[in-house]
Amino acid sequence: MDSSVSLENQIWFLRVCHHVPFLLYHLLPTCQIHSEVRIKEYFVAIAENVKRQSKNKLTNDDNNSIDNHTHFMEQAFNKPYPSMECKCTTMKEIEEIIKSLKTKNKYGYNEISTKILKISCPFISSPLNYIFNKILFWGVFPDRLKYATIKPLHKNGDRCEMSNYRPVSLLKSISKIFQMVMQTRILKHLTKYNILSTKQYGFRIGLKTDNVIYKLTNENLNAMNNKVLVGGIFCDLEKAFDCVDNDNLLSKLKFYGISGVDLALYHSYLDKRHCKNSNI
Repeated sequence: MDSSVSLENQIWFLRVCHHVPFLLYHLLPTCQIHSEVRIKEYFVAIAENVKRQSKNKLTNDDNNSIDNHTHFMEQAFNKPYPSMECKCTTMKEIEEIIKSLKTKNKYGYNEISTKILKISCPFISSPLNYIFNKILFWGVFPDRLKYATIKPLHKNGDRCEMSNYRPVSLLKSISKIFQMVMQTRILKHLTKYNILSTKQYGFRIGLKTDNVIYKLTNENLNAMNNKVLVGGIFCDLEKAFDCVDNDNLLSKLKFYGISGVDLALYHSYLDKRHCKNSNI
């Protein structure tokens, strides 16, 4: 330390530094000290609680029977859908996907950012192409790509209240690339056979929520001009993505023509996933 500082002040400074961890532990709110454990327990339990409540409500309201969605789909559609054609990947496709990723320094479980992927693209596109084609051929998603880091993002309100956070999954960068390979193939199949509803605007290429707002406004104004009564029903699904049942999802994919090795791949992708929490 600086020789101009008195010995007494140096001793005082060292004593304060020694007790800093102790002071921080007792001065910080308990919610910050134990945030990681609380967040993990909260997000793991919340989806199961919502699903359990919904299942109990359906059972009680329908005389202990839950509608079979597969039976409904078979009645709604006359013909089964053709099987999906899953083509092999190419180095060109892999390189285009990597280039399309946003350049970020953030990374998932394996600590490899998209920035590093883009820099190393000429060297990794060939081995990735080989690995991805093996995955498509065998229908098995590697366990090492199933790890995700969950980052809680504060929405509003009290920071010590877990319900005021929204979980965001940071996936492995390699996993992101293969997911886009899977997405390209299933979207092509769904579009080819007009499986998706024309009234679905979210999460579709070339469509966004602005389109549905314009359509809704336009139809309402036309109805009002023609002196027609306008009514609307708005539904908010609680924790919709967290509560998707994997078995129901896979049975619907099978009905839509995703079968055999392709269906096995989606089953493998959804099965036994792992996550860890990051700090707030």
